[in-house]
Amino acid sequence: MIQEFILKNLSTLEEVKFGQDLDCDYIYESGGLDWGNIPGTHNTYNYPGQIGDSISSSKINNRDITIQAYSYYVLNEDEREEFGRNWIPYAYDKIKEKKEVLNRLINPLDYIRITVGDYYIEGKPEATVQYGVTEEDNNVFFCKFMFSIFCADPMFKKITQTVTVLSGDFGGFFFPLSVPESGYRFGVRKNYLKLDVKNEGNSEIGGKIIITAKGAINHPTILNESNGESFTINKDLVEGEQVIVNTIDGAGRGIIGILNGVTYSYLQYWLFNSNNWIKFKPGISVISYSCTNHEENLMDVKIEINPAKFGLEEM
Repeated sequence: MIQEFILKNLSTLEEVKFGQDLDCDYIYESGGLDWGNIPGTHNTYNYPGQIGDSISSSKINNRDITIQAYSYYVLNEDEREEFGRNWIPYAYDKIKEKKEVLNRLINPLDYIRITVGDYYIEGKPEATVQYGVTEEDNNVFFCKFMFSIFCADPMFKKITQTVTVLSGDFGGFFFPLSVPESGYRFGVRKNYLKLDVKNEGNSEIGGKIIITAKGAINHPTILNESNGESFTINKDLVEGEQVIVNTIDGAGRGIIGILNGVTYSYLQYWLFNSNNWIKFKPGISVISYSCTNHEENLMDVKIEINPAKFGLEEM
């Protein structure tokens, strides 16, 4: 069972901690946290005489997360000494302050991020906070409340991206430095025309593929040998030019170029009839790169992916 998580409003950047210990901002009891599940929709077809159906396609749907917790306040030792038996009005004011924070955080117009360990999930509140309506659930000692988060993207994403460098420059010396008479190699360039990219999640995902030209390279190509997907940039790149291909599903998918510090749309260099928005399956994908003038040593290629999971083991 998940013991604690961080809830953050991505518009105001305000965040609070939910958990089962008194050092958390809000506390939830056993059964107060429902991560929901992800229903699938399967489209089917059949033919005369067929027993059952055949599945033609499957769709992963949304997730709803419901949180029931308590706003409370525990006086510290100094406060107990100061207020003595008159502590109730003071503690009640603190509880109301926490409710005010909740009212700011749980805004249906803002995206909310819930972080659990190394993973996070994002969505929007389905409504404002619902507080207890009886004296038993809403009083001067504590207030029970509930809210739900609608996650259009139901996957848990890893906080730190996985970065794979297919080529690049690596240092060859360290300080303090002692140079022998035979000389010293100050750096080495390593090129991997083929490399494994590891997706630690359990669903196929897109990523960012960043190509940087260290000199003139013509029509660079990236190939995912695991599934046969590839793309070619229909352009000759000059030294210092960078191309970023985003294959992640959603509004951010596309291709841009950066030259002399200026960002341009490079969609005109995308071969829509033959290019693929490369995806990375769970496990290992073998990626290779090339260019038509065979100057692969002048290509720096970096791949960034953010593994996604249907659920976390702690649930």
